Amino acid sequence: MSRIASLLIAVAAVAGCSTPPAGAPASRAPAGGLFGNLFGSGLSPALEAQRARLKQALEGTPVVVEATGDRRLRVSVPARHAFEPGRTVVKPALAAVLDQFAIGFKPYAATTELRVGAPDDPTPSSRLVRDRAASARDYLVTRGVPLSRIVDAGGSGTAGLELLVSDRPPSK
Repeated sequence: MSRIASLLIAVAAVAGCSTPPAGAPASRAPAGGLFGNLFGSGLSPALEAQRARLKQALEGTPVVVEATGDRRLRVSVPARHAFEPGRTVVKPALAAVLDQFAIGFKPYAATTELRVGAPDDPTPSSRLVRDRAASARDYLVTRGVPLSRIVDAGGSGTAGLELLVSDRPPSK
């Protein structure tokens, strides 16, 4: 029992010594605190680095950057910011998100893979969904994301464009 008590005291002491990350207000502890960093999002270091960078870069926007329960990184862009109704052309707001995404994805491209899921309109069309996903995929490729690391481009099943990043062994 005394070993457990000693361990808890040591953990509490380390937690008390933690400092906020550079640029964070001194009065606010880092998100997640000590236990958030120990058990955190469940993402690999590569995915966590992408999540943290995107979350900061897209702060204040309606874009959701989160870890999924199955250890993937999800970036969701509401449909109204992604495409015009019935159209497949990437809107400027989505282009800005994809630009940020590409910057963060490229350094980890050898160890991660990407799925692009596009939204549909109220009147479903599988062709529209495929074309929207292809449009987002092609945009990312023009920004340096390797096509070989995009494993799927199809429907998202959600009300917006969805980028799902997961770990993958390096290609040979």
